[in-house]
This record gives sequence, structure tokens and C-alpha cells, in this order.
Amino acid sequence: MAEGKGRGNGNGKRRIWEFQSFTICRLLGLSFDEKGLRRIFKDLKLKHDSQFSAAFDMHQQLAQICQTQNQHAKRVEKMLEKQFAPYKRCAGIFDPQKICAFLEGKEGTENTFTDVPISALIWFAARNGNRGENKGKAIETRVFSAVHLKEHQALRFYDELSRKLPGGKVEDITEELSSAIESREKLQRNYKRLEQKREELISEREAIKADKILLVQELEEQKRLNESLRRKVEGLGGEAAFEQIDSMKAEIELLREEVKRLSKDNAELIKMSAAAASNFDFNRKKGMNLAASACNCISNGNELSKEMEVLPQLKGVRVAYVGGVESLETCYKEMAESFGCLFCYHCGHCERGKRAIESLVEKNDVIFCPVDINSHNACRMIKEACKLRSKPCYFLRSSGLSALKRGLMNFAAQVYI
Repeated sequence: MAEGKGRGNGNGKRRIWEFQSFTICRLLGLSFDEKGLRRIFKDLKLKHDSQFSAAFDMHQQLAQICQTQNQHAKRVEKMLEKQFAPYKRCAGIFDPQKICAFLEGKEGTENTFTDVPISALIWFAARNGNRGENKGKAIETRVFSAVHLKEHQALRFYDELSRKLPGGKVEDITEELSSAIESREKLQRNYKRLEQKREELISEREAIKADKILLVQELEEQKRLNESLRRKVEGLGGEAAFEQIDSMKAEIELLREEVKRLSKDNAELIKMSAAAASNFDFNRKKGMNLAASACNCISNGNELSKEMEVLPQLKGVRVAYVGGVESLETCYKEMAESFGCLFCYHCGHCERGKRAIESLVEKNDVIFCPVDINSHNACRMIKEACKLRSKPCYFLRSSGLSALKRGLMNFAAQVYI
């Protein structure tokens, strides 16, 4: 070693000026390109001769500076430590024997330091070469031998590439390779997306096939039904059957009109019957009261006066009828109006809910609710609403007019009492 070389820094690591000159040369050559060398010379405020190429002069001068202990060598050492710091966590990086075995290409070491550059391997091997029985110079010699052969391989590869590449620009090969790798990865991603899309399309195609089969089956079934219907229509007389159907529809409409007319006549008859019955009852009771007057029964005379006042008591009373036969609504109304009442009808359906029933109870004085034709919910809601509002409610056993008449008579009697 040159005069003035130090003996380390006391932490078991060799310093850069303690390395062999060929180790320093390769370490600097692999770590700094021409641009890096210019930056170092600028930082260290160094000058170089231009006898040969500027890069060679800077490399040679920097290698000579690092062979002795000085401030510039320390600065370069710190730069190298910072540059190689990311590789400290790599397994086995502080074992020079493993580094040498990897550089020599021994079996079983192929995947040991695949992501670590050669410059970093040279640095850690030479830096830690004096640990234990490993001597620094012996490690450097093994590293030099392995790297020297790789240099020859690299030069042969460089020469071959420079002769075969268009333009002979070997330095651009890494950029082209990076671009090619990036393009390959992009193509792989696109390929995966296309494969996924292809699987989706295949799945959709199978689903469409299944739907097509189902549609064909349904179409065949529809054809069978149409044929069956056609045969039935022909059995009924063909197109004449449709004319017959239209004629029957017209006849049904006439019958409906006749039913409405008969219902109206029936209501008139019921009204007349009710009036006749009322007159009969009145005359009968009047005869009984006159007979009682002959016997000087003053109390029975008072009851006759009260009985005659029953019907006028219901004039203006609002009567509600919930349920029953909807086609008899007109008859129910005429029966109630024969007593002088104001009539309101509710079919008993509870689609509008409880509020509709409550509103009906609030607006009327008495509620009649037949139980033979009515919904359970309507009866329950009517009962609750009448009880809450203290309104009289009569649950009739029948939806007939006679049941309504008896209910009105009973209500009239209670009102009079």
C-alpha cells in the first residue's frame, strides 16, 4: 500500500484507501459514469487534465486520490456509503465469502444477490474483508478474479451488440429493453383483460343459447295452444261463433238493464209495502187506544200519543249503513228516507283504512252494520269507532230490508224513550 494509508476506523470495517488499487478502480468505474464524475469533481472543486478523454482523466485522478487518506477520499467514501445504503438489508450482504461465491458463479448461489449491483457487492466484500479469518487482500483477489472474467464477457457482449445493433449504439439498449419490458407488461395486462372479457362473452353466449332454447320451447307450446284453440273455434262454428258471442253480449246488456228496472220497481213496491204496513199498525193501535178511552184508561191514552210521535222523531237523523248487498243501496236509502232520515252508504271495504270508517261514524248519528255480508275488519272498526264517540250502533243479522226496518224502528223507540 502507498505511504500514509490508515489502519481503519476502529469499527471493523476497512476504509477505501485501504483497498487494493484494482478494487478502487473497478469500484469507482462501476459506481460513477461520466456525469457522476463531473458532479464529484465539481463538489470537490477538483480539476483534470484533458490529455486523453475527460472521463478517463477524471476516473484516473479520482482513483489516485482515493488510494491515500485525505478529505477527498473521505467525501467519496461517504458518497459510496449513501449510494449502497439501500442494500444493507439484503441477506448475507456482510459476508464476503457469500459474495465471492456468488460472483464466481458457484452452484446454489444463483439467486443470492440477484437484485444487488456488482459495484455494491465489491464494496461490501472489500469493506468487510478483514472480519474473522477472512483477510482483506485475499477477498479482493477473489473478487478481482471473478469480476475480471465478467469484464471480458461484458466486452465480448458489447462488441457483438455494437456490430449487430442498427447504428451501433449499445448504450441505448437498456432503454430499449426497459421500453420493451414495459410494453410487454402492458400487453400482458391487456391480454388478461381480453381473456376475462372473452370468458364473460362465452358465459353470455351460453346464457343466450339457453334463453333461445327456452323461447323455442315456449314458441312450440304457443303453436300447440293456438292449434288447439283453432280446432275448438272450428268446432264451435268458426267465425259464426264470434258473431254468436257478440249477440250474447248484447243480450246480456239488455238483461242487465231489465234487472236494473226490476230492482227499481222492487224498491218502489217495498216502499209502498212499508207505508201500508205503517198505516195498518197506526190504525190498529188507534183502535186499541179508542177502546181504552172508552174504559177511561188515561195512561194508555198517553202511550198512544207517544207512539204517534215516533216517526217524526227521526226526521233529519243521519243514518249510515255499512256492508250488505251493494245492488240494494237504492232500496236501503229509500227505506231510511221513508223514516225521514238522511242516508249514507259504505260498501264495507277497508282499502282506505281505519280513517275512512272513523270519518263515517263522526258524520252520522246512528250506524247499521249487517253481519251476514260484511268484512270482519269493518265490523271491528265500526264497533271501536262508535264506542269511542258514544254513537249508537246496530249489528243486523241480515242484509235484507226488513232487518233495516226493524233496526230503524228499534232506534226510533229508544230515541223517543
